[in-house]
Amino acid sequence: MRVLALALVFVVLGLTSAGAGEISLRIVNVVTPQDVKIWEPTSFTAKKGDTVVLQLVNRHADEHGFEIAAFGVKEVVPGEKTSNVKFTADRAGIFPIKCHLHPAHVVGQFVVLE
Repeated sequence: MRVLALALVFVVLGLTSAGAGEISLRIVNVVTPQDVKIWEPTSFTAKKGDTVVLQLVNRHADEHGFEIAAFGVKEVVPGEKTSNVKFTADRAGIFPIKCHLHPAHVVGQFVVLE
């Protein structure tokens, strides 16, 4: 599992880098074939000190939450709307991503490399 997570980290890091010191990513709320609502991508990474800019796109009629508690991110995205979040990845580690409104809908991780 840890090897898969690290492989995903390197792939996502290569795809999301918007320049030195900034990660910009569009995250979309989708429904899986099992009828589970999730934010995709479910996991992403940055380097310690990077500015992280997230565009959260909710494609559903009802509101959904997006939380990375360790960085003070706690956003409610209204139905069929987009919200933008910006923060600094000021510590290294693996941090859970969840929906604080519907915890069963979102499972993911934010990885910050040293």
